[in-house]
Amino acid sequence: MLIQEASKSPDLTDLERMVLETACAVTGIGDGYGSQIAAAKVSVRTPSGVGVVTKIEVPRELGHKDPAASLPVVIGDHPSLPSGAEFILQVKGGRIHSIEAFCYEGMWPQDESLFKLRVD
Repeated sequence: MLIQEASKSPDLTDLERMVLETACAVTGIGDGYGSQIAAAKVSVRTPSGVGVVTKIEVPRELGHKDPAASLPVVIGDHPSLPSGAEFILQVKGGRIHSIEAFCYEGMWPQDESLFKLRVD
C-alpha cells in the first residue's frame, strides 16, 4: 500500500494502526489507549521519502487516565530496508498525538504490508 495523504484518507492506514496496537500491547497500557486508536483520525500525513509523519486527532474526552503515560518506540523490519525502520509515538496530554516513521537506509517502501513490527 502506498502512503496516503491525509486529504485522501483521514483514517489510519493499516500500518499506522498496527504500530499503535503493537506499542499498546507491549506496554500493558493498551486499555487506556484502545478507545483512542478506534476513534483516531489523521489530521495531516506528510511523506518525506524516507518516512512519514502522521499527526493524529483524538477526541478530548478520550484522554488516558495517566496523562504522563508514554508509548514505546516500535521497530519495523521490512525486506527492502536492510537496516529497518523506527516509529516514534508522541503522546500529549494523555492523547496520542503523532507517529514519526523513518528508515535508517534507503527510501520508504511502497508496500507497507510487508512490515513486521516489534518493540525492543
